[in-house]
Amino acid sequence: MIREIRRRDFIVSGAGWLGSMLAARAVEEKRAKTISIFHTTDLHGHIEPTLSYDGLGDVGGIARCATQIRRWRKQFPDSILVDVGDVYQGTPVGLQSDGRIMIDLFNRLDYDAWVIGNHDFDWGREVLEGNLQHSKAKVLTGNLRIGHKAVGQIDGAWKNVLPWTIRETAGFKIGLVGLTTPGMPFWLAPETLGGVEVFDPAESLKQSVAELKSENVDAIVVMGHMGWRWEEDYANPVPSLLRNIEGVDVYLAGHSHQDRATWYEGNTICSQASYFGIHCGRVDLTFDLESRTLIERKAFTVRMDGRFELDPAVMDTARPQLKEAAETLTRKVCTVKTEIPLRGEDSLRTIFCQAFASALKRDGTEVDGVFHGTFGSGPLEAGEVTVGDCWKHLPYENLLITVELDARELRLILEEEDLNKSSDRVLWPFDLERNSSGEIQEIRLKGAPLKSDKRYLIAMNSYDAQSGGKSMMTLRRITQLKSSNRQMTRIATREALIDWFLEQEII
Repeated sequence: MIREIRRRDFIVSGAGWLGSMLAARAVEEKRAKTISIFHTTDLHGHIEPTLSYDGLGDVGGIARCATQIRRWRKQFPDSILVDVGDVYQGTPVGLQSDGRIMIDLFNRLDYDAWVIGNHDFDWGREVLEGNLQHSKAKVLTGNLRIGHKAVGQIDGAWKNVLPWTIRETAGFKIGLVGLTTPGMPFWLAPETLGGVEVFDPAESLKQSVAELKSENVDAIVVMGHMGWRWEEDYANPVPSLLRNIEGVDVYLAGHSHQDRATWYEGNTICSQASYFGIHCGRVDLTFDLESRTLIERKAFTVRMDGRFELDPAVMDTARPQLKEAAETLTRKVCTVKTEIPLRGEDSLRTIFCQAFASALKRDGTEVDGVFHGTFGSGPLEAGEVTVGDCWKHLPYENLLITVELDARELRLILEEEDLNKSSDRVLWPFDLERNSSGEIQEIRLKGAPLKSDKRYLIAMNSYDAQSGGKSMMTLRRITQLKSSNRQMTRIATREALIDWFLEQEII
């Protein structure tokens, strides 16, 4: 009966309920063994509680997750602990330590493995490699390569990165596979990736599953920095990935910042534990001891709210760095007399552009304009502006690039931007003349129409130049032309904004 229920995979709710009853009875009678997998994802450097995207306060942080993990470990000692990527980028405490503090915490909490996420590259290959060397846990990401060598064949810091590993617990062999999103080339500049390339995760997964099957593992768990979506996209091809490869028992998801405790893709149970440590996930795998058959799979997530104390060991490790980061965030950079809106002539996006142009000029490059928008974080309120406010309005560590564009190319880029209704990017300080239908009729700079035989030096952030997540493929194509003379700078947008505010003192 147990084997029959396993074959049907509990898709029918009645069978699932009966299977749970039989599995529970088997565990009580010591005819079965349950192995638990605890998982976090998209921590983004959050150690302490934070805000959710919905405005829910005092939730999340790895310090709370650690409290739950320790409780679970006491209840379920036959366990594995993993993270599904985007480990350290996103907070001042992560940035000031080059992510090392989060790897220190992984080491202290005895993580078994973690996956490289796209944001783990944000500060460059050198920073990532430092964290790879510092990690005691295995780093699992199979669909990356440098030159002609895929992970598992690369020397140096990359020796710790593998497509898969086997974790043996309670006499059972659990195969762990790591993958990352194929969307990276549309967000991260080649200079940032430093020669690391991402390839089709299906290719890597197929090989990893075959190799693990030859090792006679009892279950295969895939940790993929690709997550749940209503409809799969270029960065999150989870349904097609699992639909075409047999043998994956569990898929632990990341990247899309969704809390999805349980869903199925074919015969694979999937689970995703949101972001920032706001949820901590657990998957229970129950095996029949006699046949070694996987007879039940359960997955759920728990919200890390005020019910969970901050783990004292985590806080003890992080306290000096947290104190330094808090002091940095409260530093005043200027005073704003009246609220500054996101859009308009004297707006926050205009300030961004002025700040970036100023930083480039100090560095010896005088641009004709800046193409940039806001991240929809709301107006800049009147009063004292702090470093923390700059983090709020520019949450990502983007570098500036410069490109040389002619009038036709600028028009194509602006027409593409018009189609992106969720964006507010502006080409500053250019003026646009539009007809009654809103179409661009003419582009002017300092009151004069653009010259057809002139190339204009334009600055933008590296994320936008890579396509802004496939929303600006025309921009990507144009900036990759040899004629654009694309140049990457070392000027970070947030640092440029802070410097500009300090220079102004009062706005």
